[in-house]
Amino acid sequence: MRCDKPRLLCMRIGFKNGRAWLLPLTSVLVAGVMISGCAQGSIEPVAISPSAAPVPKGLEDFYLQKVSWQTCEDDKDYQCATVQAPLDYDDPAGRRIDLALKKLPASSGKPIGSLLVNPGGPGGSGVEYISEKEAFTKNLRRSYDIIGFDPRGVGKSTPLTCLSPRKITEVTEAVKKGENPQGAEGSAESEEDSAQGAAASAGELVTACEQNSAQGLLDHMGTASVAKDMDMLRALAGDSKLHYFGASYGTYLGARYAEIFPGNVGRMVLDSAQDPSLQHAQLSIDQAAALERALGAYIESCQAGFGCPLTGDFEEGRAKLKELIDRADAEPIPVGESGEVLSGQDMVTGIGNLLYDDRAWPELNEALSKAMTDNDATALNDLINPKDPDESPEEAARKLANQAAERAVDCQDYPVKGDHATWEAEAARIKEIAPIMGAGLAYQDAFCQGWGHHSGHEPAELSLTGTAPILVLGVTGDPATPYEWAQRLASQLESGRLVTVTGNGHGAYQRLGDCVNDTVDTYLLRGELPGEDLTCEGELQK
Repeated sequence: MRCDKPRLLCMRIGFKNGRAWLLPLTSVLVAGVMISGCAQGSIEPVAISPSAAPVPKGLEDFYLQKVSWQTCEDDKDYQCATVQAPLDYDDPAGRRIDLALKKLPASSGKPIGSLLVNPGGPGGSGVEYISEKEAFTKNLRRSYDIIGFDPRGVGKSTPLTCLSPRKITEVTEAVKKGENPQGAEGSAESEEDSAQGAAASAGELVTACEQNSAQGLLDHMGTASVAKDMDMLRALAGDSKLHYFGASYGTYLGARYAEIFPGNVGRMVLDSAQDPSLQHAQLSIDQAAALERALGAYIESCQAGFGCPLTGDFEEGRAKLKELIDRADAEPIPVGESGEVLSGQDMVTGIGNLLYDDRAWPELNEALSKAMTDNDATALNDLINPKDPDESPEEAARKLANQAAERAVDCQDYPVKGDHATWEAEAARIKEIAPIMGAGLAYQDAFCQGWGHHSGHEPAELSLTGTAPILVLGVTGDPATPYEWAQRLASQLESGRLVTVTGNGHGAYQRLGDCVNDTVDTYLLRGELPGEDLTCEGELQK
């Protein structure tokens, strides 16, 4: 999955058969004192006390519907189901949409409750996310029924579709031939190098989405609607409180849920958090700066090892990388003898995604070396455009058709601010802050102006009363959700804890060591938070 017009990009890098590919974290410092002894062992769960939560008036048909869980066709360890939700919660008698669910039943056979999860995006598939069992510790898998869902407009739920049936067939056939189709009708690959260009490309893209998607869907894909879906899913799972793990954009979703349903919040963990008070432009500026810092960490890591192609001192190495990107923009680099080429913008997108996990950096070193010395981008293309070995051509085509879901959510969540002059000034600032990694992060408001389908929501600091404590995680070197966002989100909570994780990459849980895993599991399984904010020294898990 490529998220090259990101608010929060993708969740993290995963590994299959020793290769990196994109998926939609041992000691603790408390108040300046180092605490040792964190180790991933068995954590005995504490039962969750049930108490009935009221069903919202007029939504009885949805909150009380019967869920028919069946063994999933593609994996007998899981159960799958589809439920219905109102397209518009203000008009429950109107159109309905489908929501796809996938459940990993508690291995103990005696779940303490259900844990709803979201991997980020926006537009990330929870159905795909929980298919990777290693995303969760054995402790959680033993004690919870873990449920992933595809948000409205995404994946196997009623999808936002921005390719015509004819185009989907063409893309499917191209994938079967081993080709990598890009820039298709309705894809998110349009040139957006000016405010006017961004608005124009949005208008073209949204027309394709409107023509090929369910009527009215584009007006009801915002985070508030998804949060209301989550409360319905909580009730259908038989839980009085929502127990939730959200990563990346999923933290924003969790925060909005807590804002709308403060009394229904159970044990909630928000990993790699977003500040819900920021406007669209500031999100882009902050993320551009974080990506550029993360690129610096990568260059330093590369130069500290053997065989780094970015030779010389730091600035010289950085200049060599920029020279490669500029050269590829002027004359895209061949991908072997396939006939495909890799542009500089493709490189920026791919390198940005690979900054999510240090474990992918050795492969990036080798791939850059081959591109620089042999003018062959095959290895780099394999990293930048990874192919899931288990994905069918039909599924690949469906995902391309669904690429614009991220943009649809963004434009619902953020009001358009400024004008063309403002947007050009913001773009210049992003270029100054992030001369390499800032490409693709400018003109978000201009795009949404051309897109339309706004909701009127205005970002603001959270004002929560009566919620259960929330555990917030932030990684100091996060390229996608800057650490400051986690600090700010935690400061807006009435009660909760901030876990600072020292390290690089995006996402802490099940990536940066036992200290993080134990802290998260202890809260989700026992409802016990650290006594105060703490710091974990991140250690990459193999």
